[in-house]
Amino acid sequence: MASEQVNKILEAEQKAQEIDKEARAKADSIMIEAQKRAQSAYQTALADARKQIADLYDKHKASGSDEDNAVNEADIAAAKKLRDDSSPRREEAVKAVMDILTGR
Repeated sequence: MASEQVNKILEAEQKAQEIDKEARAKADSIMIEAQKRAQSAYQTALADARKQIADLYDKHKASGSDEDNAVNEADIAAAKKLRDDSSPRREEAVKAVMDILTGR
């Protein structure tokens, strides 16, 4: 009678181990599938984000061209005015720098 009890306990332990092994295999399979789906979703989201960035860049580039040209022309005009204003005093500025450098 005791041996029957021991055999039942051993059988129950073996069944429990089999159930545990199957559950672990199923959990591993679920995790692998979830990782694959997450990676796919990530790649899709990344591709969509890159496309949106490219679209926004193209849109800004197209609409900003006229504004950029106007700003560039204004900058060029301001630089020319500054150059023209400073030109008459350039020799004086160079002489002052040379005096400072030579200790005069």
